[in-house]
Order: sequence, then C-alpha cells, then structure tokens
Amino acid sequence: MSGKKDKKSKAEAIGSEKEKKASKAAGKPKAGVSVVDIKESEEYKELEDKYLRLAAEFENFKKRSAREFSRLIETASDDLMLELLEVIDDFQRALQLEHSNIKAFQKGTELIYNKLGEILRRRNLKEIKAVGEAFDPMYHEAVMQKEVEDKEDGIIIEELQKGYLVNDRVLRPSRVVVAKRKLPEPDESNNNDVSEN
Repeated sequence: MSGKKDKKSKAEAIGSEKEKKASKAAGKPKAGVSVVDIKESEEYKELEDKYLRLAAEFENFKKRSAREFSRLIETASDDLMLELLEVIDDFQRALQLEHSNIKAFQKGTELIYNKLGEILRRRNLKEIKAVGEAFDPMYHEAVMQKEVEDKEDGIIIEELQKGYLVNDRVLRPSRVVVAKRKLPEPDESNNNDVSEN
C-alpha cells in the first residue's frame, strides 16, 4: 500500500507544480501575496516617491522656464528701447539748433537715420530687395500692375513702401508696382494687306 501512496503523492506533487507553472504563465500572483502586500513593499514606495518628486520638479521647471522666457522678452525690448532713446535724443538736439544752413541740417538728419539703421541691423532687421526683382508673394505685396514695353511680366518696377525681414522672417512685405508687358499695337497696314488677299 505504501507504494500506492508514494505514487499518489508524486502525482500530486507533479500536478501542483504544473498548476504553479500555469498560474505563473497566466500572470497570476503567487498564492499568499496580495495587491495590498505589493503596494506596501518598500520598493513600491521608493518608486512612487521618485515619480512624485520628478513630476513636481517637471512642473517647477515649466513654471521657471515660462518666467525666464517672459523676463527675456521684457529685457530684450528694454535694450531696444534704450538704443532707440539715443536716436530720439539726437533728433531732439537737432530740432533745438537753429538751422541757417540747410545742408548741415540735412547731413545731421542723415547721420541720425544711419544710426537708427545700424541699431536695427544689429537686431537682424534687413530690407527686402524689390526694384528689378521678380515679384514674390512671400516678400512683396502688389499694389498695382503697370504696362511697360521694356520689362518682363512680374518684374517689380517701383517700390511704394519698403519691406523688412527680421531673422529671415517677413516683418512687413514690400508694397510694389509690378510690370505687365505691353503688347504691341496691331499695325493697321498689315490688316489692310490681309483683307485684300
């Protein structure tokens, strides 16, 4: 009889081992371990703590970045305003002087204009090329077309208002007049020859 019991206990042991493997494959937790036990484990608490700290750090980073960006914009415009104030000072000085010599006044105004242009160039402001260039709707705004004989269609023949780029982005398009090729008038003598034939 003991032989039967040994076979039976071996069969039970093999059966229970197969059940354990099957439950592992199915993703079931081991018997005796509950979800509450897993949550209370030290490793879980550490990971949860790290996650919460990282989430808080990320939120702080976003807020700090937004504040710094806003401050950068403010200081950039402050710097530009300070530079432009120098130009205003120059204009005020020029207007306070008595101008008996129009050439000297004109020269002073030209110097102020050049100073302003230099300030804006340092800020990456560039003029858009227009006259003689092909019309490009990305950079030019056509105000009108004008018939001309000596230009091709679409060539800019006049600039009404300068256009500008800042950092290669259009700040204001050039307002332009675009050439429209004038077709030659039909010759009446040729028309008479055709009708006679």
